[in-house]
Amino acid sequence: MGCIVYLQRYDYSGVSRGERKKAESGNGMELLRYAVKDVYAADLSTLDMRRGKHGKPYFAGSDIQFNISHSGDFAAAAVSAYPVGVDVQVTRSIKEGLIRKLCRGKELDYIAAATDKSRAFIHLWALKESYIKAIGMGMAFPMDEINFDILGFDGELQGRLSNCEGRYFLRDFGEFTLAVCSLS
Repeated sequence: MGCIVYLQRYDYSGVSRGERKKAESGNGMELLRYAVKDVYAADLSTLDMRRGKHGKPYFAGSDIQFNISHSGDFAAAAVSAYPVGVDVQVTRSIKEGLIRKLCRGKELDYIAAATDKSRAFIHLWALKESYIKAIGMGMAFPMDEINFDILGFDGELQGRLSNCEGRYFLRDFGEFTLAVCSLS
C-alpha cells in the first residue's frame, strides 16, 4: 500500500481562540481515527500512541505509519505502511526575511520566478515540513538544509526525493497547499 491522505475543512466560527487550538487537535485526531478505520479496519482506541525523540507520534507495536496536520480551517491525516509526513498550509502573506532564511539555490529561483512569492514559499514550506515530519525530526531539522527543485510547478507535482528513498506529492488548491512525503 502507498500513502492515503484524508483532508477535511472545519467550521470554527464562534469558537474562541483558546478553544480553537483544542478543536483543531481534536479534529485532526478524529480524521486520523477515520483513516485508520477506513484503511486498516482498526480502532484508534486500541492502538498505543507514543511520541518519538523529537515528538513525532507513532503507534507502538504496529506497522501503521501516520501523520496529522492542520492550518486555518483545514486538517489532513495521512496513513501509510512507510514513514509519512503531511502538511497543509493556508495561503497567506510571508515576509521576505523568512524566505531568505529557509530557502536556497533552485528554491530561491522558483520563488523569484513566481508572480505570488508568498504562495511559492508556502509550496516549499509545506514540502519541507512534510519531509521533516516523515523523518521524525520535526523542527529539530534545519529547514535550510532541505532543498526541493520544483521549477515549473503548475498546481500539482509528484516525484522522488533525491537525497533519500522516498516520494513527495504537492498540490495547490488555491486557498491552501497540501504536501505529503512518504519514505517508501
